[in-house]
Amino acid sequence: MTKSNALKYLVPLLFLVVALSVTISCGGGGGGGGSSAGTGIVRTTITDPPICQAPAGPFEKVWVTITRVRAHISDDASPDGGGWVDLVDLHTAPRQIDLLSLADTTCILTELGTSGELPVGRYQQIRLYLLSNDPAAGEERPSPNECGVGQGYNCVVLSDGGTQMLLLSSQAQTGIKIPPGQIEGGGLTVTEGQVVDLNIDFDACSSIVQQGNGAYRLKPTLHAGEVSISSGAITGRVVEQNTMTPISNAIVLLERRDLIDANTVGRVISQRLTGADGTFVLCALSTGSYDVVVAAKTVSGAVTKTYNATVTLGVPLGTGTTSMGDIPLAPEPGSSLPATISGPVTTSGGNPAAGTESDVVLTALQPVPGSTLSVTVPLFNSTSSSVTVDTGDTFAPSSCGYGCANFSLEVPASNPRVGTYTGTLPTAYAAPLPGAINYTVSAQAFKDDAANCSDSSQIITGLVVQQGLITSVATIEFTGCIAP
Repeated sequence: MTKSNALKYLVPLLFLVVALSVTISCGGGGGGGGSSAGTGIVRTTITDPPICQAPAGPFEKVWVTITRVRAHISDDASPDGGGWVDLVDLHTAPRQIDLLSLADTTCILTELGTSGELPVGRYQQIRLYLLSNDPAAGEERPSPNECGVGQGYNCVVLSDGGTQMLLLSSQAQTGIKIPPGQIEGGGLTVTEGQVVDLNIDFDACSSIVQQGNGAYRLKPTLHAGEVSISSGAITGRVVEQNTMTPISNAIVLLERRDLIDANTVGRVISQRLTGADGTFVLCALSTGSYDVVVAAKTVSGAVTKTYNATVTLGVPLGTGTTSMGDIPLAPEPGSSLPATISGPVTTSGGNPAAGTESDVVLTALQPVPGSTLSVTVPLFNSTSSSVTVDTGDTFAPSSCGYGCANFSLEVPASNPRVGTYTGTLPTAYAAPLPGAINYTVSAQAFKDDAANCSDSSQIITGLVVQQGLITSVATIEFTGCIAP
């Protein structure tokens, strides 16, 4: 096991508890929003990729209740200070939304609301507020409450139909912070006489962590990018290689590269499930070059079929539509069961008796043959790829004890098929390499969106998996963990 202090790459985009996209509309110029001189208008929408929705994942629904979206010119303004402007104010009518119902195979978004006239300028901090699960007297509440009695106003509905409260940290009091470092371009620019489209891509599946006692908590970590909702898109269809029949609910990851240690790593920017016809649309993104990684697991009665990951390198996104055509997935041989990587995570801090809480995100990576690139691989039904660890007695002990949490990553049990996009379809893919199936696991620890351990990023290499079997990882230990 090796360690890295590459904290500037702290936010892996499978954690990605929440992603924010800022769009400056091409329409609405010349006062199209009816704004006064020196002011502009912000229109706020929200969407979410339902990558963890049953049957592909553990959740049927993820309900959150939104009360406000605010912005500030200063990147370090405190949430209770002055100078904040409301982009959306829903205090009198809180909006309860099932995040897993928002995504489609198009770029259709759900509108939260439109601001009044705002002073022009560059807003470098944005906060999204949720209703407390225990609102104060006099606070408005959604009616009906989709979470039911005793489950608060933010909750998850599991694939077995059970409902559990989605615990919050400070989202009701201080909001979910989107600082400029997590907004590509550094902020939201309000221009005189213009309408600015602000899209919040709320990646709930990467934002739900399971605590040591089995409870679920919302731990949003934000990524941002200035994009155009109406600009380019990447489209494709996922099919079975042997029959060319479409594969529904395949997991599609859109990745960009960053560096950790000496390895080039693909981090997830956006993700989707394919529709019933196997198609997908990736849009509302920045222009540039991406890698696309697709894998799938299907269950029909007692028969499980797992497909290897197919990687397409260098897929361009401009102002038009980039078609990837058919992307073939090969069924894995034999039992066709996935492999599992699992193990415990622990943390320590300066005052263990008081408890030092960290959220740890785990990502499975596979090497691309002939290069230094490792891509993030889709996970199947993994409910514990994000876990919360506490060194105190705040939570009941997990199966590995206090100050410990177990993770489990269900992955393809074969090497990836790899091809490079050339614009000539279909893309040519090389067959998976035979031999050992190698993986690397990236583990990163956070508290309130910041690194809180002396070494908050770790890489576990040399993992070999097999179909239907569990590969155990030695305890991943984060030390020197404190509240930031």
